[in-house]
Amino acid sequence: MLNTTQKRPAIKYAGSNIALLLTPYLQKLAKLLYRTYLETHPSQVRLPQGVAISLISYRAGLIFSQKPILLPGEFFVPLELIESKIY
Repeated sequence: MLNTTQKRPAIKYAGSNIALLLTPYLQKLAKLLYRTYLETHPSQVRLPQGVAISLISYRAGLIFSQKPILLPGEFFVPLELIESKIY
């Protein structure tokens, strides 16, 4: 039985605790978007910093800036987490 009063485990990332709400579906969506970008732009030197995903509509987009500005309801998936899932 799942205890609903328990908090989700926080994952250490870049020296801070970030409570990740990544479901397997969101992980797969971020990985798919990143892989599609790499396949369609193989000569591109600039890599994205991560993927922003709307938790409401599941709309996703690549983020290239160091400090992403997210809309309400969006979640940032860092590139390090995406690459660790690919390899």
